[in-house]
Amino acid sequence: MKTIKLLFVCMLATLFAYAQENVPPYMMTDVEVTPPKFTAVKYSPVDNTNSLKTYIANNFKYDADFGGSAEGTEVVKFTVNTDGSLSDIQIVNSVSPTVDNLITSILEETDYMWMPGKNNGTPVAMEKEIAIQVKLGMTESSAENRDFTVIAQDHFTKGAEKLFFDQKTKKAIKHFESAIRYRPYDQGTLYMLALCEVDRGNREAAQAYVDRFRKLGGDKNILEEELAQKLKNVEGYELLSELFATK
Repeated sequence: MKTIKLLFVCMLATLFAYAQENVPPYMMTDVEVTPPKFTAVKYSPVDNTNSLKTYIANNFKYDADFGGSAEGTEVVKFTVNTDGSLSDIQIVNSVSPTVDNLITSILEETDYMWMPGKNNGTPVAMEKEIAIQVKLGMTESSAENRDFTVIAQDHFTKGAEKLFFDQKTKKAIKHFESAIRYRPYDQGTLYMLALCEVDRGNREAAQAYVDRFRKLGGDKNILEEELAQKLKNVEGYELLSELFATK
C-alpha cells in the first residue's frame, strides 16, 4: 500500500484578506478586515492541535491501493458565515472524485468550528480558499520528496509541444490538465488551458480559465510577450483575446 503525505501548500481568502493562520488584520483604505479562523473547539482545546491542517490530516482516510489512487493539489473554497458555520463548499481544483468527497465531508464536519471574519470588528460572511497537497509514495520519505513543481513543469512542456509543434490540442489539454492538478495556481498553465479550450470551440470552459487567471492576478501581456509568435499561430488566439477583453 502506498504511503500518503498530506501537506497544506497554501491558504488564502478573497474579500481583501489573506486567510493564513494567526495573521494580523489586513488594512485596506479605512476598512480593517480580519480573516476567518478555524478554532476546532469541538475537536481539541489544545492550541497546538487546533489548526485546520491538523484536523484534515487526522481525518483524511484515503485508500491508496495501487490502481485506485491519485495525487495532486486539491483546492476548495467555502464561505465562513457569521455564526461560524460553513456554506457553499466548492471544488476549485480536483485531484480526484474520491479526494473531492473526502475533503468536502471533512470540511462539513467543521461546521461551527470557525471564528467568523470581521470588517471593522463586525462579523461578516467571508470566502476562504484552501489548497492541500496529496502526495503518494511507497514510503513517507518517497512521498515527501515528490516535487510537484517538477512534475507540473514536465507536463507543461509536453503540452506546449503538442499544441505548438504537433497541433494536437486535445493531447495538449491532457498534459495541461495534469500540470494544473499539481500546481493549481500556475497562471501560465491556466492561460494555456484557456487557449486550448477556445481553440477547440469550448468558449464556456475557456472563459472559466480566463476568470480564474484574472482572479489570481495573472498578467497575460507578460506571457504573450514570451510566446508571441507561437501563440499567434494557434487558431483560437484571436477569440481568446476577445474573452480577455470582456469584463
